[in-house]
Amino acid sequence: MEKLESKKHLLYAVRIIFERKEINNIWESHKWIVNDLIPLNVISGEGYPPINDVRITPLINDIKIQDGDNKNLYAADASIDLHHAEAEGYAENLQSSDPSVYVVLRDGDLTDKLDDEDVISSENKVDVHLAEVSLSPYHIQDYEDCGEDKVEKIPLYGPIAELLERFVEYHFHPEKFKKRKRDKKNIDENVRRGGDFRLSKKNIYN
Repeated sequence: MEKLESKKHLLYAVRIIFERKEINNIWESHKWIVNDLIPLNVISGEGYPPINDVRITPLINDIKIQDGDNKNLYAADASIDLHHAEAEGYAENLQSSDPSVYVVLRDGDLTDKLDDEDVISSENKVDVHLAEVSLSPYHIQDYEDCGEDKVEKIPLYGPIAELLERFVEYHFHPEKFKKRKRDKKNIDENVRRGGDFRLSKKNIYN
């Protein structure tokens, strides 16, 4: 059986835990931060990767939580797309001073994708959704250049980092630098003739 990391296209399912943190600001009442990322499972990808525009929902629904710190926790399930064409970007991530998982948040709660019953029962005050989760800094650069979305970085470690290292080792093969060799025969011939006449001082300054 072929090793999983040798596949050209993998989907790593994850659950991302968010916190809706209240802040004292005249312009906004809260901000969204990534609290944790939980690896789930890996499958071989087929065709196009899933679109990661997913709704963020309360971590625990319809339960009165005694611990006040937990009431602001939310979650979203998504998939990290690993593709062999992005291997160079993954290698850059692993070799950086702070290897990261990149999480992109976008304004809007995606209520237009829910049925009426879900909309009525939803009182979680979620005003963002998960737009993307990636391991390639090259891919995420487009979001940063746009400036309309919020990009969160969380440390890359554990099973996701281990799989990524194996994936990069298998798929990333940088070209070795080859020093250009000059034609010794032509060099010797120029020396015997007194060098290239085109580089003589007379020709340079005339």
